[in-house]
Amino acid sequence: MANIEITKDTASPGIAKAIQAMRADGMRLMLSDIGEYLLRATRDRGARQVAPDGTPWAPLSPSYKRYKDRKRPGVPILKFDFHMLGDQLSHQVVGDTLFVGTNAPYGAIHQFGGKINRPARSTRVHFRQERSGEVGNRFVPLKQSNFEQWVTMPAYQVNMTARPWLGLSSEDEKEVVAIASDHLAGLFSQ
Repeated sequence: MANIEITKDTASPGIAKAIQAMRADGMRLMLSDIGEYLLRATRDRGARQVAPDGTPWAPLSPSYKRYKDRKRPGVPILKFDFHMLGDQLSHQVVGDTLFVGTNAPYGAIHQFGGKINRPARSTRVHFRQERSGEVGNRFVPLKQSNFEQWVTMPAYQVNMTARPWLGLSSEDEKEVVAIASDHLAGLFSQ
């Protein structure tokens, strides 16, 4: 196999022009197009609730699933359709670097997992008191309560399971190469 070395001295004028165009706005445009593609791909994976490698996200813990189903039935594990992570997902081109991510403070804990420390706090809890005077042992919504009490909730820790949502799938890698190839081909055809 023959090796061909191309330097600025040996490059044809077309290649030199393409290299110069990529250094100017061409690189920024290409990275911006790749960023737009990655936003769509990440939102699509979020809607399917899978990691970039295609594995399904870990299910919610049974107790949190019951709570979430009671509050918002049918809401997926992480909501990506113009809400929460999906709405705050963005890309930015700085120099010749593309950044894709979120400014949502909870984005990293969903991506990597970890421990969330909840401090002790005082709060009002609501119960239903029967006519007999006996107070039930289950919390009820304010509308259904006729008895409230101040309590101190102890500090506790939540172990958040990692649900990777940022990254490149193998399809994404192919599409990024295709976008870059299209941009380079466009530079040579000018």
